[in-house]
Amino acid sequence: MSYSGTLEKKDTELLKKLQSENTLLLEENRKLNDTISWMHDTIWHLISTRHTDRDC
Repeated sequence: MSYSGTLEKKDTELLKKLQSENTLLLEENRKLNDTISWMHDTIWHLISTRHTDRDC
């Protein structure tokens, strides 16, 4: 089997499906990173607030 340089219809459909799945995974990853960032900021805020309350 030799490569002709063109994609067959089934290959094109698979490529589109994989590209779509990749886009969805990238978006999910971005949302998860945003959540982690928010959690990190929230934890540090709570720690600093609690630490400040102890100093009073």
